[in-house]
Amino acid sequence: MHKNIVAISLFALLSIRTMATNYTVSFDKVKAHYVTVAIQFDAAGKDFVDFKVPVWTPGSYKVREFSKGYENVEAGEAKVIRTNKNTWRIDTKDKRMLTLRYDVYCFAISARESYADENYAFLHSVSAFGYLEGFEQEEIVLKIVPYSGWQNVEVALPQSKAMGYVFTCKNYDLLADSPIALGTFDATEYSSGGTPHKIVMIGKGNYDLKIIQKDFKKISDSQVAMMGEHPSDRYIHFIYNVGSGGGGLEHLNCQTSVMPRWNYTNPGRYRGFLGLIAHEYFHLWNVKRIRPIQLGPFNYNTEVYTDMLWIAEGITSYYDDLTLYRIGKMDRREYLGVISSQINRLENSPGKDVMSLAHSSMLTWVKAYLPNEESMNQTVSYYNKGMIAAAMLDLEIRANSESCLDDVMTHLYKEYYKKRNRGFTHAEFIAVCTKIAGKDMQTFFDDVIFSTKPLDYTSIFSQYGLDFKDANADKTIPWSGVISKHRDGVTTVSSIYSGSPAVEAGLSVNDEIVAINGWRVSDKLETYDAKYSVNDIVEITYARDGKMYTSNLVYLKSPKVSYQLTVVDEENSLLKNWLN
Repeated sequence: MHKNIVAISLFALLSIRTMATNYTVSFDKVKAHYVTVAIQFDAAGKDFVDFKVPVWTPGSYKVREFSKGYENVEAGEAKVIRTNKNTWRIDTKDKRMLTLRYDVYCFAISARESYADENYAFLHSVSAFGYLEGFEQEEIVLKIVPYSGWQNVEVALPQSKAMGYVFTCKNYDLLADSPIALGTFDATEYSSGGTPHKIVMIGKGNYDLKIIQKDFKKISDSQVAMMGEHPSDRYIHFIYNVGSGGGGLEHLNCQTSVMPRWNYTNPGRYRGFLGLIAHEYFHLWNVKRIRPIQLGPFNYNTEVYTDMLWIAEGITSYYDDLTLYRIGKMDRREYLGVISSQINRLENSPGKDVMSLAHSSMLTWVKAYLPNEESMNQTVSYYNKGMIAAAMLDLEIRANSESCLDDVMTHLYKEYYKKRNRGFTHAEFIAVCTKIAGKDMQTFFDDVIFSTKPLDYTSIFSQYGLDFKDANADKTIPWSGVISKHRDGVTTVSSIYSGSPAVEAGLSVNDEIVAINGWRVSDKLETYDAKYSVNDIVEITYARDGKMYTSNLVYLKSPKVSYQLTVVDEENSLLKNWLN
């Protein structure tokens, strides 16, 4: 190539980079858990630019106030004034290229926040990187300067051909949705749906990477086969091994799952971990691409409300266990046991009679993510009831057509994500279900999603050759309505069921239960229930705020259910079609 052409090409490349917003992240203060970020931008023609820090993270509906960790925000000679909790205004009048710098405190071991020390860093990007208002749609070039000795820089972003760790993303949304793991990690790779996958193990644990690779690939292959294609160019599983904790968070081209580091050799806990992986992986389609219309483009500055989180999380919860069944990680009896367990959890929650599934989705910001001792009496989980609703929806569609919920999800993916490039409304979701089922599904949604009516399990399950019975129906079990804890020799009330004997006895959360019928308690209060019978009256001695009280508690028959699903017709065609 002629040297003049080379010079022109280089000039064009530099011009493109100049037009981008350039982020540089470094770790000079990492021993104090601070990460330093510099943002270079062109302020031409602007009197001021506002630098903002998100208050929440997509996928986790709680105001977390990430700006609380931001310090030393400055822009050289340009004046910077903090105007509210998460905004700094930069005086850019008569200025061009500026560099904003700040330090962010990273000391939360979580899938939803950031952590950094001299051993490793996990940057949950929406918490570590703020944005310049008005620049959100500009291309971003991200340069990472890792701490000395770190061998891995892992992020699901395209890597530039420039020297060092330089990545590109088309806008701030993609940067915010791309966590970064830095350190020295075990890692392995596999391919699914023609897409390269990487598993990055953050922290030590008693895992066998070959087994994990094999199981993750089975999960990926199953879900890709169901959805028809993989939507990413590359995908990363970030596995965050910790002393204790759990949970996960989905992203556009990766996921983060938290696992207690010594749980891998426990069969039950390992299967639960695989369920978490299946859950976060299915979000690759459901919620990251198939989404309620309100969930994107994101407003990071305030809460975003939708009554469809039961679709985002409940349907995903249905498919995580179904995926494990489909790949042979549980048999039919175990899978039906999982469904029974979820039904029992719902039916033993008084809140099911108070809050609808749609209402639960809408109020997640102040209910699901800010629970208190009264939550079980007033709320319902869109994960729990949403999973049951998804199962019932799947069975209803199968019973009335040759299709199933799989077809609803693939239709939404093709029609709304790929064709229309937008989310869907609740009415549109119901219309798709109606089309796939071949019958009007509005009544189903009115009864299951928008009301607190009792769910008609029997009529649905009976069509599938399944018996649905309450194992407690003929039992007379005494019940106080108390959930307590016993620690350091003290028994304390944690929760109380509404309408229970404990309410009538005047007990409250945080009361210290001292004695029953004059005898000191030495365990949780529930352990004493079996010593009494229905209608027995016992004297409870308790302390509240330092004062002693006594009250009579009258035991009632427990309203708790224990439903079990069992197969009574092995040849049922619907059952075979569902659990083939």
